[in-house]
Amino acid sequence: MKHLRNHMFSVAGVGIFLFLALATKPADNSNNRRSSPNTTKYVNSPSDFSGKLADNYVDFSFDYPNTWKRVADDSSNFVKVEKAEGTDTIENFAVGYVSGTRAMLPQFAQQVSDQFAPGFPNYKKVSEGETTIGSYEGYEFRFTAEIVAGRDVWGRVVLLPSEGSKKGAALVMLVTSLSPDVHGPRDVGEKGELPIILNSFRLRP
Repeated sequence: MKHLRNHMFSVAGVGIFLFLALATKPADNSNNRRSSPNTTKYVNSPSDFSGKLADNYVDFSFDYPNTWKRVADDSSNFVKVEKAEGTDTIENFAVGYVSGTRAMLPQFAQQVSDQFAPGFPNYKKVSEGETTIGSYEGYEFRFTAEIVAGRDVWGRVVLLPSEGSKKGAALVMLVTSLSPDVHGPRDVGEKGELPIILNSFRLRP
């Protein structure tokens, strides 16, 4: 199985390039925050991007386990990191952007889900609704699909809304049934190693 590829989309009229913005801003000490033991800190930088990603830049940081690797992407995401076994994905995490108000997030979530569906065999959205990542309030949906016969993938997309002129962040999480700890969509971001990333994720002012 090849590495899983996250999808990013530009939706005319609502400015989704996948995802969203901030509803609640916590006290931010990310510039002084040290990475947790056995992790690497990723800090997004505007100098790394051009085109749409530069125009829609989101300032954020997070820690990821040292056993994970950054994945070369197609310039649709700011960053993607992954835990893999050979060429087989176990867990991965990507960050994109979104433009829109909090009230638009359910509409965005449905649009993104509709666009994900053709890329995943036996795709099924299983839940959606309001969620929180740390102190950030957003909107999410979760889905199940099949990669190959007998091997499942479970996904979670979290949309955090735009604040003023700042774009929001889209967090895309994918876990396959190769994970010994994650056993379905409810576990994505709750079990395995993705919680390390989510607990450290910060949007910076």
